[in-house]
Amino acid sequence: MSEAWLKVCLPAADRDVPRLEDSLLALGALSVAVAARDDTTPRFSTPGEPEPALWANCEVEALFDVGTDPLALLATLDAAGLAVGEARHEVLADRDWQQSFRQQFTPRRFAGDLWIVPTWHAPPDGARHIITLDPGMAFGTGTHPTTGLCLDWLGGLGALTGARVLDYGCGSGILAIAAARLGAGQVVGLDIDPEACVVARDNAAQNHCPTIEVVLPDALPGGTYDVLVANILLNPLLALAATLAGLVRPGGYLGLSGLLAEQVPAAAAAYAPWFELETPVLREEWAFIAGRRRAVTPA
Repeated sequence: MSEAWLKVCLPAADRDVPRLEDSLLALGALSVAVAARDDTTPRFSTPGEPEPALWANCEVEALFDVGTDPLALLATLDAAGLAVGEARHEVLADRDWQQSFRQQFTPRRFAGDLWIVPTWHAPPDGARHIITLDPGMAFGTGTHPTTGLCLDWLGGLGALTGARVLDYGCGSGILAIAAARLGAGQVVGLDIDPEACVVARDNAAQNHCPTIEVVLPDALPGGTYDVLVANILLNPLLALAATLAGLVRPGGYLGLSGLLAEQVPAAAAAYAPWFELETPVLREEWAFIAGRRRAVTPA
């Protein structure tokens, strides 16, 4: 059966967003989403911390049944004291949403001839290291700059053959699988989210990597690692600095991402006591820091 929806977009100041969202839902909105109008700075929350503030200038987008009268809807919002002068609306016609979604994801190549290939694509001819992975509920399919930075680092490291590797905050397991593809001898993926662990195990099995061990923090195998990669957020990286340093053997390699460019100084300062750090690599507004564990930690 063919479907269509009415999409209504309303600019709003941050202080007006909660009331506008409530009003749209009360008027029958099927969904409501909020995005930035003129500020592209990402907003993330960290477990245990307050939710981040909204952008100063927002765009609230709501979907309604196609039979909804947009002029009557806007008149009701106006009567409630909500600004609707710059509102826009359009009808979204039915289309093949799955096909449209799939067109966004094509094979992607990273350093070391490492490829991320969705299941609906054939691997490119001659590709050496192939990871079959579809977008899903756990973060990490290679499309985000932070994941791409980590994949390029692993692909160009040249120190993975036979190495013991830890993917700290493994999400989908993409970095753990990449390490296995690139020749690592033992790979462990760790995540605090049990559902992410299930997804990572499934992805590892799909990629015929049965030796990858995916664990929660309390089940992390003992000992140190030759390579540790952590694509998480700044605050966890700061809190875990001593812990992660203790997991890397002297002479071992560390890769950190999930950082905005302006957060590099704080992250570098936290890890400098243990690691000789390289110049950060930037991609869009994101950053990656690599380092090598010192044989002796300065006093």
